[in-house]
Amino acid sequence: MSVGGHLAQSEADTLTKMNTARALVRTFATGSVQKAAKADVHPGYQKIRAKMAQFQINDGTPVHLKGGVTDNLLFASTLFFNAIGLIMCADLFYGMAFPKKEK
Repeated sequence: MSVGGHLAQSEADTLTKMNTARALVRTFATGSVQKAAKADVHPGYQKIRAKMAQFQINDGTPVHLKGGVTDNLLFASTLFFNAIGLIMCADLFYGMAFPKKEK
């Protein structure tokens, strides 16, 4: 145990061994991943990386429109259907507030 804020020699040895073990594990664990990242990469991965890079460009375009024409069409159709929905809600509220008089 600690005596006066200082580690005993056995605790210091234990911590040194643990840190050494961690460093060895990290070296072996990450070394093979780095080698594999350069050698055995699926061809589709490069397409994904290119698409990710396209979305990271800071050109002032909102991220929901960076997909191109498809995103623009989806956005426009969303606005159109929302406008139709608002018109239908206004018609419903008007019809409920001012019902047609029966003759």
